[in-house]
Amino acid sequence: MWLRSPRRGGRTAPAPPEPTRPGRGEFGRVAECYDVLMARVPYRRWVDYVEQLVATRKAQPRRVLDLACGTGKVGSEMRRRGYVVVGADLSEQMTRGCARQQPALPVAVMDATRLGLRPQSLDLVVCLYDSLNYVLEPEGLRECFRRVQEALVPGGLLIFDLNTTRALKVGLFTQRDLSPLAAVQYRWDAHWDEVAQTCRVDMWFRCRGPAGEEEFTETHYERAYEEAEVKEWLHEAGFAYVQSYDAYTLYPVGAMAERMFLVGQR
Repeated sequence: MWLRSPRRGGRTAPAPPEPTRPGRGEFGRVAECYDVLMARVPYRRWVDYVEQLVATRKAQPRRVLDLACGTGKVGSEMRRRGYVVVGADLSEQMTRGCARQQPALPVAVMDATRLGLRPQSLDLVVCLYDSLNYVLEPEGLRECFRRVQEALVPGGLLIFDLNTTRALKVGLFTQRDLSPLAAVQYRWDAHWDEVAQTCRVDMWFRCRGPAGEEEFTETHYERAYEEAEVKEWLHEAGFAYVQSYDAYTLYPVGAMAERMFLVGQR
């Protein structure tokens, strides 16, 4: 999910239609304007932090999978730094953006819960920007961990982040930017389901393109996972070392954390 500082002003967005079911249309039409929407995200600093986490394990990875790579910004940055990187993402529309990066990122359309990877073929798997919160069933997340573990060489690393329960529960994704100067205007309305432990975000967008303005909606769902259960599942999947951090630090996950990073080493 794209956590940004909310803005106000400009034209009023229309009321969103009925939300779609999970897995229907997520990262579809928004793919064409995704990089413009995310222009302020400091991808290089994200990769800096990944390298800091790698250094804590004294690892020197070369072969990398950027899982749930989206349009390939992180994988491309890692290729620029000398890693041999491929991407994988469930959204075919998003993967089309990988060819536009500099350098371009080789990519395959692949479901994180049904990965088809060669055993012991990778040194590092990264999965960033709360992509694994989109796995709504615990067994799907556990299967992802098992398949990644099998694809890593001994000593290989899995590094990923998750939005915390607090982030999804308190409505941090109710945001809008309706400024008339914005290349992409948006309004997001978050709805927490305590029973399912999921956050539904009804999204409206207005994008400016060569053919003029286009309006569309998408519904996104994220599930909250607790730090302790995720660490337990990583151990069950065969990761010998598991550690968690408050985002962008080397400190333990705090009570007010909105994002946590986890490191698993085979």
